Amino acid sequence: MEWKHERRLVFMAGEKWSGWFCERCCWNRRLPADPQERQRQAKSIQSEYLLHDCAAFAQQNWKAG
Repeated sequence: MEWKHERRLVFMAGEKWSGWFCERCCWNRRLPADPQERQRQAKSIQSEYLLHDCAAFAQQNWKAG
């Protein structure tokens, strides 16, 4: 496995997908449509991000090319 980016939490807003993702392993959380749920998620997203394990996430989700 080769990392192309640093471990960094990024917010992206586009037509098809909006949310937060780890630039290193692509761990992600979609931005909820419900405004109240967005507020709850905003409070927890940083701690969820800090707790995730890039290597474990990549092993479980990346397919060998």
